[in-house]
Amino acid sequence: MKLDQKPPLHTVTADWLGWTLDRTASLPKSARFTFGQRLDNLTLDALLLVTRATYSPRPQKAALLRELNLLLEQLRVLWRLVEQRRWISQQQLLFANGRLDEIGRMTGGWLKQLATA
Repeated sequence: MKLDQKPPLHTVTADWLGWTLDRTASLPKSARFTFGQRLDNLTLDALLLVTRATYSPRPQKAALLRELNLLLEQLRVLWRLVEQRRWISQQQLLFANGRLDEIGRMTGGWLKQLATA
């Protein structure tokens, strides 16, 4: 892969970060520091993991992608809690889960590719 070419997973995760930042900015002030900051940081961490996996030597990629999968599960839990507090709508939660599932499928595909190559 060329250094200036990013995998589709990077693009989707970067878009996801933008959506997350927009949502967490509208959380109630009392929740912005706890939930908002945590969601922002974990989503940014996800993007950084994808970036590290992109440029890491092949033996290190799988470990980074497994770490990404765990991080995605943590994000699912936090978004569910945010929706339960009614800080986002059920529709927004469905969108969030759909995006997290998409990123998870892409991560799984990359892991599978690494295992077979």
